[in-house]
Amino acid sequence: MFSQRVTPAQLRPRTGSLLGCLLLALLFGALAFQAAPPLQLEVSQYDQNFLSGVNAIEMIAGIPSRWTLSAAELRLPSLGARAAILRLNLLNSRPEGLPDPTVALSVGNQRLAVSTIAHSMGRARRLALLLPPTLGSTIDIHIGSDTISLSSDPRQLGVVFQAAELAPTAGGLRLPPPLSLAVLAGLALLSYGALRGAGLGDRAALGLAMLVTGGVAIGIALRPLEVLPFLNRLSALAGLACAAIWLARLIAPPQLGADQLVLRRADLPIYLGLAWWIMPLYQIALTIDGAHNVGPNPATIAIGAVTALAALSALALRGVAARRGWTYRQMLIVVLLGGSLAHSAFLIGFAFTRSGPDFWIHFRAIRGFVRDGLPLYDIAGISANHFGFSYKWPPLYAAILRPFALLDGTSVLTGHRVVNTLFLGITAVLLARRAPSWPLAAAVLMLFNFRPATDTIAFGQVDIALLLGATLMLLAALRGRDALAGALIAAFSLIKLYPALLFGFFLVQQRWRALGGAVLAGLACTALTVAVFGWATHWTFITQVLPIIGGGGGSSPWIENQTFSGFFSRFFAPQITAEPFGTPLITLATYAFFGLSLLLAFALAAPRARVVGDRWASWKIATPLQFSLFLLLTVLAVPAAWMHYQSVTILVFAAILLHGDTPLPLGRAIALAAAYALIAYGNQWSFTDSAISRGIGVLGYSYKFYGLILLLGVISAEIWHDLVAQRAAAPAPSGAVPVRHRV
Repeated sequence: MFSQRVTPAQLRPRTGSLLGCLLLALLFGALAFQAAPPLQLEVSQYDQNFLSGVNAIEMIAGIPSRWTLSAAELRLPSLGARAAILRLNLLNSRPEGLPDPTVALSVGNQRLAVSTIAHSMGRARRLALLLPPTLGSTIDIHIGSDTISLSSDPRQLGVVFQAAELAPTAGGLRLPPPLSLAVLAGLALLSYGALRGAGLGDRAALGLAMLVTGGVAIGIALRPLEVLPFLNRLSALAGLACAAIWLARLIAPPQLGADQLVLRRADLPIYLGLAWWIMPLYQIALTIDGAHNVGPNPATIAIGAVTALAALSALALRGVAARRGWTYRQMLIVVLLGGSLAHSAFLIGFAFTRSGPDFWIHFRAIRGFVRDGLPLYDIAGISANHFGFSYKWPPLYAAILRPFALLDGTSVLTGHRVVNTLFLGITAVLLARRAPSWPLAAAVLMLFNFRPATDTIAFGQVDIALLLGATLMLLAALRGRDALAGALIAAFSLIKLYPALLFGFFLVQQRWRALGGAVLAGLACTALTVAVFGWATHWTFITQVLPIIGGGGGSSPWIENQTFSGFFSRFFAPQITAEPFGTPLITLATYAFFGLSLLLAFALAAPRARVVGDRWASWKIATPLQFSLFLLLTVLAVPAAWMHYQSVTILVFAAILLHGDTPLPLGRAIALAAAYALIAYGNQWSFTDSAISRGIGVLGYSYKFYGLILLLGVISAEIWHDLVAQRAAAPAPSGAVPVRHRV
């Protein structure tokens, strides 16, 4: 069935490439550290990654400053193994009459200086210290100070820290820190190994690994303070990815196709499960590297440990199982499924203990309208920040909650969560039933170990209802009930606007009955909400609310916004907050990405022609994939979509898993597994502590966006593969006249 043009030896990492990778990484590192400028740290929202033992930011003498406690720590990356010069800007801002602060500076156990910081007319005193050579990748400076407390300020107040600069001593070649250089080389080698494991050719893998390493080296040379703190973490991520890929290949080896490695769809659960469990391991690696508050939940660790023990037990019992007709791969799928279901149950249980902030925004607005006669829409609040704490959805959702407005809010929230949980279970059953084999059914069920979905339950959102609705829309479309599908799209678009993008699928497919169903459903829903709230509320939404939430200020740089617009705006926003932010460039880029992605979806979903006798007839292929492509754009191409919006991508993953029985190219299968892990695991704080970072940290905030991009690539490749296969199977005869027929 598979040709043997590719040999296993050609698919392994090559010794020459590994050696070249190592030498180039060392060269890049040496050049980068030689060119790196001095490190300059000022007090800002970003300094907490380097500075601890200090009070909150305040303006002192017109400069952002922090009072130190009795023991402050300044941790800076090392730029070389030579001695370095540290310059500190310290200010005595104590009231007159109190003793001047005495500051002791040390590195490790070595005391460097003791100095009294005298008053200097509001200007900081600049201390210059010669630091001894170090072979480590970081330099930890201890700033000890006696403290005072004022009657008006009970905090510990030592000395005021305003800035620091670290520069290697001048002259001669700068020897890079050996540990940092080794980590950079490890990043190159592990990246190459992961890419080779994913099925890339030797030259492509080597080129991409060098592109990654070279990019990091350029970052070190230009912005070392924003790159070096993440060097260990990048290498750890590459190492975990490399280990997971080769472990998955060892357990479920890909097969040799005509010119590439391919993977049976029945083995996808193993790849999905291993990819998901990389994520808590990476959190542990971050914690070891010094990150705070990013470790996995103890329940996740416990479930992971039990899953790992079960996998090892299955390995030990594989001989016994083989006599009963079970392979180790099958047993491992069962184990991974059990771990996924157990963790999903934990996440749902945890969601029921959360505060439900989004639910309370909606519920209080509706209760205020019903009980106190307040307007449903707080125009002033929406204008100030339409990502804030005001109801801004269309009136239909408010009408659905209207019968419960005078009940106990906590009970209504619990009921809301129960309904969402039931909807999630119903969706799982509907999708798993369509699986052609039990391994693929297991893969579909594993998808529901999905943090965005359980955050939907926790926050009191409606994205799970939309997931079920989209599943019903797809099933209706597959059965030719386009009017019902259109009606469902209209109803959900009148709850949250972005599902209206799904009309694009029916428009490009020329399925006009969907529009008819949408018009009827839209009129019925509008009549319902007018009867509940009156026309004035609708007019307010159309004329005042809609221009605000749908205008050019619709983007946000906040971490939860994982659209292209959110990814792009984080590079330009002065602060990464949940505030509206936009510039003409960001608006133009957002609209351009939206237009291009929509054109891609239209091109891949458009009917094609095939030969039927002596005529051509239109046909539609891969309907679940084409519909799911438009569903994916609802959380990728719009200006703002929080992480919980991505609950609907469960259907996109399921559509790919259940699409035919042909093997997947190995690279595509690994991209699918990586996309699942990135989207399904964690939320905005899973890999980010309370200190917002710049540089590579900003890139890291968009990890779910990268998952969406990978998913877009996989589903587009699947549809394109079908188009090519269909065209090859039915070439058009010369001179044939295209004639379209509905099929």
